[in-house]
Amino acid sequence: MVPPLPPLHGDLMLDVFTHRALTGGVLNDHTPHGNSDRLAQLGKSVLNTIVTYILFAERPMLSGEELQTKQEQILSDEAMVAWLAAYDTDLKKRVRLGGANLGILNDPEEARFLFNSYVGAVCVQDGLQATTDWVSKLVKPEGQPPGLVDDSRDRTLSTVPPGSPTSASVSAPPQAGTSQAAPPPYYPTPPQASTIHSGVPQGALALFNQTCHQRGFSVEWVASANGPQHDPRWEVKCKVSDVERGFGIGRNQKLAKEMAAYEAFQYMQSIGWTLPEPEPTA
Repeated sequence: MVPPLPPLHGDLMLDVFTHRALTGGVLNDHTPHGNSDRLAQLGKSVLNTIVTYILFAERPMLSGEELQTKQEQILSDEAMVAWLAAYDTDLKKRVRLGGANLGILNDPEEARFLFNSYVGAVCVQDGLQATTDWVSKLVKPEGQPPGLVDDSRDRTLSTVPPGSPTSASVSAPPQAGTSQAAPPPYYPTPPQASTIHSGVPQGALALFNQTCHQRGFSVEWVASANGPQHDPRWEVKCKVSDVERGFGIGRNQKLAKEMAAYEAFQYMQSIGWTLPEPEPTA
């Protein structure tokens, strides 16, 4: 058994779950992480450091040579492929491949890139200690995660893009493993006109449709246009299994639909992709 996969949110989630072949390595300056290539580099270093630290703390002590040998065994190609297989539903099958066969992720290089990207994303979002807690349970399920320097005061990189409201007004994403109250009901708030051109991560609509299809959820789009014919304002509502979960607005129907899909994806992610229980019948 592997430990639960720490959930990702927002742009981090979309970038990790979109194969790098579809993004072409383009840097997104509106996010602190840039793209999945940068996340993979960060994740590689973080993973190496955490595994080395775990082995360094073993007693009786390992020699330098033993430490290196064990680290290479733990982070071998076979281990990466096995970890991805263990997270088949939560991670592997959620990757948007753009028509490529899912078997491509069985390639050791692809498996390592995806796993490193996820580790890097967890580190950016939740901090080094949370990443250590997760990885240590993968490496030594029976052991206790090593404690690091307290980074609770500055746990994450700012995920507020330039020009957005201050981070004080943005609620932090829920941490993996913590109990929390039931999520509030969804109340769509139409964006102001100035947000019509706000960026939606590339692939948001396709990833949303793919995830809903895999989970057996129906998706319905309700579109309407307002304003003059030469300059319409499109509004699109996104319903997941007959319940409204997203709302988008744009200069054309495509932009509005993408925004609605992005909002619906974030909301469904926040409630763990669950559906409300049906009302009891008399």
